[in-house]
Amino acid sequence: MNVLTVLLSIWAMVALCAVLFIRGASPRIERPSKAKQARPSRYSIAE
Repeated sequence: MNVLTVLLSIWAMVALCAVLFIRGASPRIERPSKAKQARPSRYSIAE
């Protein structure tokens, strides 16, 4: 039972690290706020 507990603990840690890595590596898509669109930067080239 002790060996089984150690193996399950290791696999649980590997699975947790994989989930956290995949969630952290996913791209963050942030929507621009309306305040940024209403007041564009003075120094923007795209205007």
